[in-house]
Amino acid sequence: MNFTMNLPGLKGVKVTKMEEREGFIALHVEMPRTPHRCPSCGERTERIHDYRIQKVQHLKLFERWVYLFYRKRRYACRCGKRFAEKACFVERYQRQTVEWNQAFRLRLIQGKNFTDTANQFQTSVTTAMRRFDQLAA
Repeated sequence: MNFTMNLPGLKGVKVTKMEEREGFIALHVEMPRTPHRCPSCGERTERIHDYRIQKVQHLKLFERWVYLFYRKRRYACRCGKRFAEKACFVERYQRQTVEWNQAFRLRLIQGKNFTDTANQFQTSVTTAMRRFDQLAA
């Protein structure tokens, strides 16, 4: 049975594989191949240097946590610079999706305390306090 379903925060992302593992759902995703502009010289390139797998935490789906295994494409420019592709669902250096961060921030504002909120989102209390401080600034 094949079907198309849009997941929140994953528009334009290609899901290549879905697995049900112990207590969570693993989605293997990748972005479509497009030319990218080099951050160093500004030239457009489609030459691929390599791929890396990045594990990214996403929101719950059917009361199971979802982890994205993002096959991140890295490009190589003629100037010698290597850089990662731009992804709309996860920011640079982050291990949680943009949707996860938005839901977490809303819960931080409305929640009782940092410990309960951190437990609900399977993260540390320190992360909850740090994200709350970012909101307050």
